[in-house]
Amino acid sequence: MENTMRLLVLWFSLWWTSSACAQGTTTEETMSVRGRMAKARAVKAQKQADKVMGNNGMMGKPEKATPTDYKAPVDKVLKGPNGEVVRTGERGAKFYINKNGNKTYLSSNQ
Repeated sequence: MENTMRLLVLWFSLWWTSSACAQGTTTEETMSVRGRMAKARAVKAQKQADKVMGNNGMMGKPEKATPTDYKAPVDKVLKGPNGEVVRTGERGAKFYINKNGNKTYLSSNQ
């Protein structure tokens, strides 16, 4: 009986301390509304600054730069459906520029 009581008291004390720790206040709860808004604005401003500076969130991996005067190589054998010039993309895909100015990719069996 004594052992059962000791185990019961031990279990209750462990349960009480764990539930008290779990209900502790976090910094978010104690921070005022203005403080939380200021923190959110700072995070948003940092994200925009990273976007402008070209930091995409990956440390040590710069974004690829493509010169503005770069033209994809022309495939002289293929023509588009209306005689458009067919070009080869960076990854080997064939495409042409349609009348709307958008890239239209050719399927691999053409």
